[in-house]
Amino acid sequence: MDWIKSTLFGSVIRRGTTILTALTFVSYVLGLVRDVLFAHVLGASRVLDVYNAAFIIPDALLSIFVASALAAAFIPVFTGLRATGRESDAEHLAATTLASAPIVVAGIGVVAFIFMPQLAHFVAPGFSSSDLELFVRMSRLMLISPILFAISNTLGSILVSLERFTSYGLSAVLYNAGIIGGIFLVPYFGPMGLVVGMLAGAVLHLVARLIGLLRSSFRPKGPIKISDPHFREVLRLMVPRIAGQPIEQITFFIFTRFASVLAVGSIAILNFARNFQAVPVSMFGISLATATFPALSRAAARKDHAGFSRALREASIPLIIVSVISMLVYMIFGKFIIGIFLGSGQFSDANVRTTALLLSAFAISIPAESFIHLLVRAFYALRDTWTPVLISVPGLGLIWLITYILLPFTGIQAIGISYAISMIVEVLILWWLLSHKIARLGTD
Repeated sequence: MDWIKSTLFGSVIRRGTTILTALTFVSYVLGLVRDVLFAHVLGASRVLDVYNAAFIIPDALLSIFVASALAAAFIPVFTGLRATGRESDAEHLAATTLASAPIVVAGIGVVAFIFMPQLAHFVAPGFSSSDLELFVRMSRLMLISPILFAISNTLGSILVSLERFTSYGLSAVLYNAGIIGGIFLVPYFGPMGLVVGMLAGAVLHLVARLIGLLRSSFRPKGPIKISDPHFREVLRLMVPRIAGQPIEQITFFIFTRFASVLAVGSIAILNFARNFQAVPVSMFGISLATATFPALSRAAARKDHAGFSRALREASIPLIIVSVISMLVYMIFGKFIIGIFLGSGQFSDANVRTTALLLSAFAISIPAESFIHLLVRAFYALRDTWTPVLISVPGLGLIWLITYILLPFTGIQAIGISYAISMIVEVLILWWLLSHKIARLGTD
């Protein structure tokens, strides 16, 4: 019994996972409230179309250059320095990253600001001239957000390394709260009120993490040195993540193309099913992987084979349990869940059945996709950011091939089946490669 308790509930990992799971759930609830308010206040309007489209350029800038690439590269290096007693080097690395990340993003943002009218035509060629003008105004103002997030995400990486998860997870809740607040500004500021709310949310996102850092004993300190070898190591590790970041977008671009040749509404059904499938993956898979990342990074820095394996095991067992339960819930009660949330108004009973069937197919991928998040961070902790990218690239071809073969026989369910098969193959390959790397840990 003691072994089970120790394995399932390792104190730091348990606490971090519990906090992140709870806050992720709150964030999803606020996201649902946000969407309900959007539908109630704006409906399926062109203003909402423009607002959603205006996110594309700022989000791409943030996603490619900051969001996951920075955390994957920074946390192992930063945690490794602190784990080996080089606190001063860790302070300098944090200061250099905090200073350089927003400068780089701002520089790219200036280019995007200048060429936004041309980018608008590329992103939304069907918009009218007045719609494009609003798009440009919104997108240009939204370019402030990647700069704020560049600072906030760096602070977030520091907080994860310090295992201060509350401020880290709370930021997403506050961001959604800001967006909701923007909806109530529309009567006073027009459509730009939505952007003001989003930027207010980004500021709250940053403030939450800044307060979290100030409440810790760690302080970033100069000198700021771009030539610092540890900073250069972070940049080196970021390159594969930047290169691999578009893979998920390409995957769902492939799915969208296939869905577009099916019945009207297939793309909407695809997005609804995927959004529901992503909830347990985010709540359990990403939360648990994030909470475990510092422990894996410390063990890797110390070349502690036993500690690395123990941290991975403590995360793996509860992750398998909750992800399999989530899969079964969707497969058994999927139609009931879809009916409760979506089955009204213009969303017919046939739409509910089709979405539930696709969700059941997508659900098969939940354990594998959740586990991939943990395995990928194990590779990052070992300062290997190339292997996960190289393994995921062939998965695109596998997804396309399986969907192409099954689509005439199973319809839209082919998309969920192909995704599940691809995730299962990927997790098996990653696990096999990681087991070999763990066996060599401490012997190299």
